[in-house]
Amino acid sequence: MAKDFRKYGPWGLVTGASSGLGAEYSRQLADKGLNIVLVARREDRLKEIAAELESNHGVQTRVIASDLTADGECDRVARETQDLEIGLLVNNAGYGMFGYYHQLDSNRQVNMTVLNCVVPVLLTNVYLPRMLERGRGGLIFLASTAAYQACGSLGTYGATKAFNLMLGESLWKEYGKQGIDSLAVSPGFTKTEFTEVAKAKDAGMFRVATADAVVAASLRKLGNGPSFVHGLLNKFLNFTVRISSRRMVIAITHAMLKGRSERA
Repeated sequence: MAKDFRKYGPWGLVTGASSGLGAEYSRQLADKGLNIVLVARREDRLKEIAAELESNHGVQTRVIASDLTADGECDRVARETQDLEIGLLVNNAGYGMFGYYHQLDSNRQVNMTVLNCVVPVLLTNVYLPRMLERGRGGLIFLASTAAYQACGSLGTYGATKAFNLMLGESLWKEYGKQGIDSLAVSPGFTKTEFTEVAKAKDAGMFRVATADAVVAASLRKLGNGPSFVHGLLNKFLNFTVRISSRRMVIAITHAMLKGRSERA
C-alpha cells in the first residue's frame, strides 16, 4: 500500500534544491502532492524547477535564493516561510572536497562544515518545534556511506556526514513517538553535481546510483527506521566496517579513495 504523504504536508522544504538529489526530492515530493519550498543559491535554476513542478504536478512552490552559509540567511528562510506549514524538512544542501587535508583550501573546508552541519541544525531548530505542536512531520538528513568510518582523502567531508548520521538517528529516537519521522540517508557514489564539486574521479568498482533511485528508496524508508544506506553493495560494505578493526577499515578506505581523487 502506498504511503500517505499528507502527514508531511502541506509543504516540504528542500535545501540544495537546484540540482542533484535536492531537485529530485523536490520532484518526487511534488508528485506525492506536497507543495515545495526550494532553497539554493541559483535563483534562475530554482525558478525553472518550480515552474516544472507547478506545471507537471499542480502544486504550489516558493523559491528562496540563498547562500545558507552567509550570516542571517537561515533566519531569512525562516521569515520567508513563517506563513507556511512546513511538514517535511529535507536537509540536503552540502558539498565535499577530496584531497589531503593540508592541500585543501581552509576557507572552503570551514564553509563546507557550516553548510553540511550548522545549517541543518539551524533549520531544524526552526521547523521541528512547529511539527511537534502539530504532532506530525518529517526530517531528512543527507548523510553518506562516508559517515560510517574515517575517510583518508575525504576526512572533513566524512566527519560532517557522520554528524548528520548521528543527528538524524538521534532525532528518530527522541521524537518518533511524538509523530515526527527522522531519517538519515546515506547514498554511495551518486551521479550528481557533487562529484564535480568534490573533484572525484570515476567511482571504479562502485556502481554509480541515480538520484531518482536514491530519493525514491529513501522516501519509502521514511518512517520505517532511523537510517538508510542505499544499494546492496554499500549495505554489505557497511556491515564489514562494523565487524572489522578500525585500523584495517581506515587503511582500506584510504587506499580506495586515494585512487579516485585528485587535488582539490
